[in-house]
Amino acid sequence: MYREQSNMNYDYSDIKYYNDEEFRKYLPVLAEEPTMHRILSYFKPGITAQETKEFLLSFDNIADFQGRFIIHLVEKIINDSIDDLTCDGLENVDPSKKYLFITNHRNIVLDVAGLNYVMYREFQERFRSTAIAIGDNLLTIPWVKHLARMNKSFLVERQLQPQEMLNSSKRLSQYIHDIITGGHDSVWIAHREGRTKDGNDFTQAGLIKMLAMSGEGLLSEKLGELHLLPVVISYENDPCDTMKIKELAAIQRGEKYVKGPMEDFNSMFSGLMGHKGRVHYHFGAELTREQLLKLNENIPVNQRVRNLCEYLDTFIYSNYRLYEKNYIATDILNGNSAFSHLYTRAKYDDFIAEMEEKLNTVDGDYQQNKEIFLKMFAYPVKNYYSVVDHDYTFDF
Repeated sequence: MYREQSNMNYDYSDIKYYNDEEFRKYLPVLAEEPTMHRILSYFKPGITAQETKEFLLSFDNIADFQGRFIIHLVEKIINDSIDDLTCDGLENVDPSKKYLFITNHRNIVLDVAGLNYVMYREFQERFRSTAIAIGDNLLTIPWVKHLARMNKSFLVERQLQPQEMLNSSKRLSQYIHDIITGGHDSVWIAHREGRTKDGNDFTQAGLIKMLAMSGEGLLSEKLGELHLLPVVISYENDPCDTMKIKELAAIQRGEKYVKGPMEDFNSMFSGLMGHKGRVHYHFGAELTREQLLKLNENIPVNQRVRNLCEYLDTFIYSNYRLYEKNYIATDILNGNSAFSHLYTRAKYDDFIAEMEEKLNTVDGDYQQNKEIFLKMFAYPVKNYYSVVDHDYTFDF
């Protein structure tokens, strides 16, 4: 396991993911949680509460827990909620190497669960699950936090004061470097804080700056030792779309949006279990030191960071898989039929019916909510053509 204290003398005990000893310590706590019986009942219909406890207590380490339970639970969720899970680019991944997988972010849990699953499906016995960066705001329920840390999730501290945030970012950066350079695990991290709720993906400069807080030498050397490997995740449907509309509409009205006490948990649950249609993962190639150096080390660091953000955004935009709904929403917003050759009338009618049904469940201004809903699907089209084909114009 990675060292508890790095050469920077950081104590990771409150943020790190559990080792096998800690896993065994907290497993009895998880076994007593009633929600785990409901989860096991979904995975193993007819299982009793006592059998649930016995099943959970049968695991001795994290690898066994993930190999005999978690990966198959994820497989069932995928089979029940995704029509077709596809991927390409896995030839760019060497399962014996450790990477920092950086992806766009749409689904709290499934983004990384699906990433791990497609690699498991490809590599089988050579597969090793990634460590996972997750905001501590999502883990306010004690048993959920234990379950996450048992599954290699480490905590990203949120809602800190500026000086606290700086210190926290330095520690997090060093921790990620320790995991990868120590050869312990690959790491998954989203390219921004929080999910993309409006469909307009962008890489946050603060994330890149955080990653560059550790290591030595030039930016290219600091980031090069992390073996950054970008991945694009494309969803046909978003099961959390109506929840996102409520938040985005409130923000547009200039209101402070306050989440309910269970809202993050409900988003995690809906994102996992809700219907997602088709989902695609596209794996890029590792960003080498040489490629990172081409970002130009002879310019101010902020410009170097912006160059890398633009590189990642261009990669996401050009490799996002567009579905019929994306083109339909774009034509509706633009008030034309520029992309009508990419969908059928039946698909168009189905989209309108689905949109109306969903919008009828959301309070507030109908036209505002409709525009937000359409942009969720249309922004990936606008972004794709902004880097691939400039012949189209967009009115949003």
